[in-house]
Amino acid sequence: MKSFLKRSAAKFKYSFEGLFHGLCHDKSIQLQGLIGLIVITACLTLSLKLYEWLLVMAMILLVLAAEFINSTIEALCDKLYPDYHAEAKKIKDYAAAAVLLISMLAAIVGIVVIGGKLF
Repeated sequence: MKSFLKRSAAKFKYSFEGLFHGLCHDKSIQLQGLIGLIVITACLTLSLKLYEWLLVMAMILLVLAAEFINSTIEALCDKLYPDYHAEAKKIKDYAAAAVLLISMLAAIVGIVVIGGKLF
């Protein structure tokens, strides 16, 4: 049992190390985090219901998670293919497109939730 708890604690430690490293060193993750903070700050001025907060926070975290995955894929491609490689470009473009799609969904949710409070 003690071994299981140590392994579980170590997994959380590694997860938080990755989270903080990404937030401190990756410009794309920093940008998405900043946008998320701006949205949260704006939402604090509105009277959001619990489900609206849940939607907004879910979208912010989903975009951030997608950006972490995208950054990981980009780093792997850069490591595997230090010179330009058409296949690596396609892989990186697909990962970036996934972030774009999730960001579009987040924007739609934001427009509906925040716009609904403003207009």
